[in-house]
Amino acid sequence: MSFYSYYFRNKKDNRIAAALWLVFFVGYILVNMPYVQYIKENADMLGAVSPFYSAPFTLNLFNFDPSMEYGSSAASVIHPLYNFLTAPFTDLSAHWLGNSLFLLLQSAINAFTAVLIFFILRKSGANLWISILFSVFFGVSSYSLFSAFIPDSYPYAQLVIVLSAAYLQKGRDLASFPVLTGAFLTLINFGITATNLITFTGALFISMFNPGHMKKTLTRFALIMAGSLLLLIAFTGLQYVVFSGKTWISDLAGGMSNGALRYVAPFSFAQNSGVFHMLAVNPVLTPNITLIDPGIVAFGTDVNKPYPLYVHAAGLGLIALAVLGWIRGIRTREAWSLAVYILFAFWLHIIRGFGLATYKYDLYLYAGHFLFAFFLLAAGFVRDAVNRTLQTILIVLVSLLVLTTLVNNIVKHLSALDYIQSAYTEVITTSGK
Repeated sequence: MSFYSYYFRNKKDNRIAAALWLVFFVGYILVNMPYVQYIKENADMLGAVSPFYSAPFTLNLFNFDPSMEYGSSAASVIHPLYNFLTAPFTDLSAHWLGNSLFLLLQSAINAFTAVLIFFILRKSGANLWISILFSVFFGVSSYSLFSAFIPDSYPYAQLVIVLSAAYLQKGRDLASFPVLTGAFLTLINFGITATNLITFTGALFISMFNPGHMKKTLTRFALIMAGSLLLLIAFTGLQYVVFSGKTWISDLAGGMSNGALRYVAPFSFAQNSGVFHMLAVNPVLTPNITLIDPGIVAFGTDVNKPYPLYVHAAGLGLIALAVLGWIRGIRTREAWSLAVYILFAFWLHIIRGFGLATYKYDLYLYAGHFLFAFFLLAAGFVRDAVNRTLQTILIVLVSLLVLTTLVNNIVKHLSALDYIQSAYTEVITTSGK
């Protein structure tokens, strides 16, 4: 059975999904257009203090980098094949629509990612209301709003990750993992962000795991890995030809030291106490922002302001539901294939300390690599509630969380721009530029 026929054969679900996509798409454009207009109308002022190598996108927000505007130079050991994406879109945006192109493109992508959450839940056995509820919850999250207009790799990586999760769900359900499809998904996950290779291959192996047929499982897994390696060699060769001899391995040592290792620092609870909120709560509920570094006009979470009680309730409520969902499904491949994304993020950012060297500039941006798993695990707990009464109570509580998240994020999304405008005026006045 094809991916399309597996997920899109229910016409009623398709109509609901289309409506959800349209609402998300229009909503992202409406809330983010003021940001894009502000950048356009103040290009000279913002460009004078922008740290982004003359890229047209000039807001330094949550440590995102407008890498989609870096052209063919975007390939690195962290983003090996990323310039296949950045090169054409940098050129296209320079001649057509500018930053508005990425707003349209990434609004469409984020809307589709949220809709994929709906389809994954429907195929998992969740009823319509639970599937819609968690799709909306994910779709109105802070991360979905901000990443819809900032031209970085994260919305593209997140789409591939969730698409891969859908592929793995289909594979588990049908006990079918085609080698070529698995190889291409492995390549794409690695090509956009190298560390996503680890989470995808881990989730793939868990999804394929069958104690009664281990030889067959290991053979097919090895074939997928071998196929992805051959594809990587082929695309690296193509990269060499297309981009005048520059590939992701051209400066491997420099890429590791400048693009990876320099972000690593040991975790200290005294210095990094806000890391859990930055990674798991703030990407759901937009935090108060502040001007962290006037020198590069960097905006991020205001860690000095206490979080309102409702933020703790909504953010930690989602995390608690996700943990309960994992515990309830601890014997299932579904739960473990999702948990691997969260566990790897914990190891990478807390134990290994990736991102902690630039902790003051925020860790919010990394959530795109694992945030979806919280929503799917939480939805799984609600879906599998022991009785109808408990499920109804949980649905009501989650509905309140969604409403709280929506109101908080719209209000703070708009107020963040007001703060940015006033902060820029102060920076320009102080610097005399």
